[in-house]
Amino acid sequence: MNKLDEEFEMLMDEIKFDYEALAGGSTVTMDGKTIPNSQVAVSLAKNASRLSELLYSLEEMED
Repeated sequence: MNKLDEEFEMLMDEIKFDYEALAGGSTVTMDGKTIPNSQVAVSLAKNASRLSELLYSLEEMED
């Protein structure tokens, strides 16, 4: 698996985690501290944006 594939998998996992936490009304904690839903949503948006950039790069490499 190359570096782009690894990043793709990592981003997909993080997006899925964030989405499921928000959709399910779960509380996300890190090091024992509660992460506000607004920060989880920002993380989701940033990861989705990076994923779109990565997909664009992969599509460009295929052409």
